[in-house]
Amino acid sequence: MKEFLWNVFVCFCLLLMVSCKSFLGKSGHDGLSLTDCLNERKSQETLRNQQGSIMQVADQYVILSQDGNSRYLACNLPETYKKEGEKVSYTLIVKEIYPNERLIATPAYLTEIILKP
Repeated sequence: MKEFLWNVFVCFCLLLMVSCKSFLGKSGHDGLSLTDCLNERKSQETLRNQQGSIMQVADQYVILSQDGNSRYLACNLPETYKKEGEKVSYTLIVKEIYPNERLIATPAYLTEIILKP
């Protein structure tokens, strides 16, 4: 009986560790949620290993591409990255913009984001 309880405890701890890891995202510590928060919109493309900076437009924080030609409104941008001027490396999935819709940036959700020095 004692061995059985020990095995149950070990299994519970392993399950807890695995579930926490999936919540933290790829950078492992910033609270990046990998859940598609715009699942009602079609995915257009995936942009991998991009460079950019955080910019505040109105009351929203967006990612400005390195060339300055694109802005992405990531629905899952962690609070720790919501600082004007922060340099970041990111991977995101670009979502569709509906006809007759005007937004401050292209909707997207992040799969990875890392602060650059």
